[in-house]
Amino acid sequence: MAAAKIAVVGIPTAAGARGPGPSEAPRRLREAGLLEALRGTGPGVVNLSDLSLFPFREDPEHPRARNAPVATCAAQAAADEMTRALAEGFTIVLGGDCTIVAGTVAGARRYLGQAVGLVFLDADADLNTPSTTPSGFLNGMALAHALGQGVAELAAAGGPPPAVAPEHVSLVGFRALDPGERAGLGALGLALPASAARTMGMKATAALAVDGVENGDGPILVHLDVDLLDPSVMPAKDPLTGGVGLSWEEASDLVTALLASPRVVALEVCEYNPDRDPGDACARKLVDLLARAVTRRFRA
Repeated sequence: MAAAKIAVVGIPTAAGARGPGPSEAPRRLREAGLLEALRGTGPGVVNLSDLSLFPFREDPEHPRARNAPVATCAAQAAADEMTRALAEGFTIVLGGDCTIVAGTVAGARRYLGQAVGLVFLDADADLNTPSTTPSGFLNGMALAHALGQGVAELAAAGGPPPAVAPEHVSLVGFRALDPGERAGLGALGLALPASAARTMGMKATAALAVDGVENGDGPILVHLDVDLLDPSVMPAKDPLTGGVGLSWEEASDLVTALLASPRVVALEVCEYNPDRDPGDACARKLVDLLARAVTRRFRA
């Protein structure tokens, strides 16, 4: 029997973000000790390094879908890299902004040859499209593009859209909705706001999220936007989403419980902005969260 391995890959993109900061996240998380922490969890760690930079730019010429060609390239590269990473073992993707999810889910589908579900942990629903967006920034449309909506090229970046069917998606932890996003909630397998997650507890929330992905008990990718956390404890995000988010302990418990499911094949971490993290305190907390979740997964 082959020894368990963890593949780590960085997608340094800020193409869909509001500034350049998220493109530095993969490097800063590694510098905060991520690889060393993962090596202490038991499995071997395969460091696939980072892809090329996909930069932020203002793009005022396209105010309803900013920087779409570069975001599409990033998602295409993410899809290709997922086929390489999953061949090594359980995969951790270090984003970058959230727009990579259209690529990572599609790449996992391509490698595994079956529908891949998505547990989307985010303070925002990311269900806007160019016709509904209040800002034009593509990271606010990330889930919509994974569902095959919005900019056609981005929605198809990793293969035929949709990358994931709506009934194969559990949206968990949101606390902000734009008017144009509400209609899409009912089609999802699960849509659970942060307030309900806190009431239920993190283990029950994780179980409900996994059960809500109705792809025949098939594989799941977990997407973690760091703004799942309350801005009082996670200021390293731009912009900060209002409302009450999860504590570090709650977020850690939730991710740990999710990764304990054998259905989960990959975890991606997005939207961490090192420019708003002087001293790397948030980076170190993210490293601790990831190491704890991986340790419980492989030592259970």
